[in-house]
Amino acid sequence: MTEDELQTRVIENIRTIRKQQGLSQEKLADKADISRQMMNDIEGRRRWLTKATLIKLCNALAIDPHELFVPIPKENLDMQSAYEVITQKVISQVRVALNESLDNLTLSYKEKP
Repeated sequence: MTEDELQTRVIENIRTIRKQQGLSQEKLADKADISRQMMNDIEGRRRWLTKATLIKLCNALAIDPHELFVPIPKENLDMQSAYEVITQKVISQVRVALNESLDNLTLSYKEKP
């Protein structure tokens, strides 16, 4: 493995875990107490992590540092995508059902003398 390949893996893992946790770069930067520009530079491969920044990011993501160096299996990414799609569909259906129930309640309330 080359240094470039290691940097790519670590950055991809940070990005993947950040997205799995529903964090934007800005939110992760704030949570890790680093500048938003630094976070953007790290993910954009313009800056390499210092040990201190690595620890801050791991603490903010609530992961052990070694997790950034181990490839994330593709099936985990596929499962995350499937989970997100299912979650969005369920949320959409709950909204529709809730709106229908509220509409029915409103109509029945208006109909009462």
